[in-house]
Amino acid sequence: MTFPSAFDAFVPSGGPDFLAVSAIQPDYVPFTTLSAVPIDTAAHAASFAYAQKLTPPASFLHVLRCFYFALALLYTGFPSGTPGVPQIGFEELSMRLYHTTLLHDLGWSNNTEVLHHPAHAMTFELHGGFMAYEHLHTAAPDLDAQQVGDIVQSIVLHTSQWPSGNSSATQFLMSVSALFDIGGYNGTGIVGLNSSLLWHPKTIEEIEKAYPRGDFYQEGVGIFDREFVKKPNCLMSHYPGGLDALVKDLRVGPIVPEDSRARNVRGLKEPHFRD
Repeated sequence: MTFPSAFDAFVPSGGPDFLAVSAIQPDYVPFTTLSAVPIDTAAHAASFAYAQKLTPPASFLHVLRCFYFALALLYTGFPSGTPGVPQIGFEELSMRLYHTTLLHDLGWSNNTEVLHHPAHAMTFELHGGFMAYEHLHTAAPDLDAQQVGDIVQSIVLHTSQWPSGNSSATQFLMSVSALFDIGGYNGTGIVGLNSSLLWHPKTIEEIEKAYPRGDFYQEGVGIFDREFVKKPNCLMSHYPGGLDALVKDLRVGPIVPEDSRARNVRGLKEPHFRD
C-alpha cells in the first residue's frame, strides 16, 4: 500500500460530514513509512530551522508529531476523488502540511524576536500566522498566493471549529492533529469525530517514541495561562469551560505509553488525564 496520488482539496469541517466522505480506517502505519516522505527542499529546511529557533522545546516536538499524525491520515483513507471536489496532489499537500504544522505555534514563544513582533498582542494563532506569512515570503519565495494563503489561514484557524461548511485539507489536518496531540483519544477534538476512528495506537506509539512529549504538559499549561491572562479575548477563551477545562483536557504523559502492548484503543489503560 502507498499514499494516494491526490486528495480532496476541501473537506467538510464538521466531524459527521467529514466521516461521510472519508474512507479512513485506523490501520497501523509504520513510522518508517511516514518518515520516508521526502521533506528535503531548502524551503522545508528553512521552516524547520525557524520553528526550532522560536518554538519552545517541548512544543517543537509537538509540531513535528502533528505533521506525522496528519500524514498517517493521508495513508489510511483521507477523502480522495470525491465527485465535484477539486483535488490536490500528495506532494503539494504534504509540502503545505509541513510548513503549516512546523510553523503553527510560533505565537507560543517567549523568544525576544517573537515578543517584539508587531503582532505580539494578538491571539497566538494570528500572531503566529503573521510571522509565518513573513517567513514564507522570505524563505519560500516560489510559493504562490494560494499556497501561502492556505498555509497561513490553516495556522490562524487551527483552534477554531465549525459544524458546517468546508475547510481546506491542510486546515482540517492541522486542526485535527493538533487537537489530538493536545488531548489524546479522550480529549476534546473536532465535534462529532472520534479519534479512535482515525489513528491506530501503534502508529501513535511510534511517532511519540520518535518525538517524545517530554515537558509538553507543563510547557502548555504555562503558555495557555499566559494567553488567557494577557489576552482575555484570545481565540482559546471560547474553549468550552474556559482555561480550567482546557488544562484538564491536556494530556500529561504519552497518548500511548511505549511498549504498552495496547494495539487497539480499548486496550489503553485509563485514566488518560491528570486528576
